[in-house]
Amino acid sequence: MSPGPALVAALLAAAPAPPPALEALTDQLRAQTVVAHPEPPVAVAIQAPSVALGETAATLLATRLGEASLPAVVIGPGEDAPARARNTGARSLIQLRLQVDSEVAAAGELRSVWRNFWSGRTPVETGPTRVLSAAVPVDRATQLLAAGTAQGTGLVLDPAPLARFPVRTAALAAGDLDGDGRPEVAVLAGGDVWVLDGGGTLLARHSLLDLPSAAAPAREPFGVLCVSDGRLLVAWARAETPVALQLQGGQLVRGPGAPGPTLGCGDSAEPSSFVPGVARLQLARGPEREQLWGGDSRPGHRLLLLPDGTARWFQPGAEVRLVRDVGAGAALVSWRGEMRVAASSAAPAPVEDRLRLVGNGSEEPSVAVPGRILQVSAGAPGPAPALFLGVWTPDGGSELRVVRGTP
Repeated sequence: MSPGPALVAALLAAAPAPPPALEALTDQLRAQTVVAHPEPPVAVAIQAPSVALGETAATLLATRLGEASLPAVVIGPGEDAPARARNTGARSLIQLRLQVDSEVAAAGELRSVWRNFWSGRTPVETGPTRVLSAAVPVDRATQLLAAGTAQGTGLVLDPAPLARFPVRTAALAAGDLDGDGRPEVAVLAGGDVWVLDGGGTLLARHSLLDLPSAAAPAREPFGVLCVSDGRLLVAWARAETPVALQLQGGQLVRGPGAPGPTLGCGDSAEPSSFVPGVARLQLARGPEREQLWGGDSRPGHRLLLLPDGTARWFQPGAEVRLVRDVGAGAALVSWRGEMRVAASSAAPAPVEDRLRLVGNGSEEPSVAVPGRILQVSAGAPGPAPALFLGVWTPDGGSELRVVRGTP
């Protein structure tokens, strides 16, 4: 299944206007594609000097194809693009490489990604391949987009999920649980707590199903995880009792002193409570008593996620900032020395969600993510920081995805 033209157009409309050179380039590529009569839907993967330029060109081309009654979906570039295209339901694939000099030039191919399973033991891809190429004089806006990698502000989604789960994720947290200086990833899914290393290897698993059930559990999977002082603190809306876990000898061992759900983690965490019957939190103190999708709290910063798709970002010494189009998957993250909001969209059931980094400047790098982002957690900071995402998939399961900053 792939996004329709209206969805792709909406994503493009939310971004700044594309440069005129890219408009002219994609018009040439659209004309060549339409003449070839590819089998829809079409996946578009573009490699460019910067992530921003590649994403802008791919989204623009997909929109133009949709306007020509040829449904298209944007995927990231890479050697595994054909497999990822098939996973989105695409039947054809456009792979292009952009170069920017005195001209902005595109070269690549259009081909089928349908696999002939009747050809023998090894399925093979069949169908003709058409060469695509176009070039137009470059403009300043395209040059600036192409230089985006030099600032290190782009985002890129790892091609493959770090892990897959047959059930919905309820909570997500990252932090050092074994004292080796590297973050582990903890996931609450289906009544179990899973702990994985940074490569996706399962380190330990612990069931919460033997805890006393809550009197009125949430209708959707919902909970709070926190990694603090080498402990994993778990509060689950379907269980009456919170749990503190430690990773010892490949096992998660229960310990004392587990608090209830909190907004944020560590010294700045704010006590809260689950709202019976819905996937909502409510702060235990302070003037804000409305129901929240969730939120985050860091020293000097607080993020409240509201069910209407907006967020209130409290910053030190500044007015409260209202951030629009923010879903349940959002968190405060320290990104290359600057506090930002890593936010999913507020779309209720997107085929393809979008994660963006909201800061105090005008630049908001973003990346497309198949599925719906329900949880966000930051990994270890550094020159190439990473974000872990809990993503719900259309089959009723979920995936753990990783988004990284470009170096």
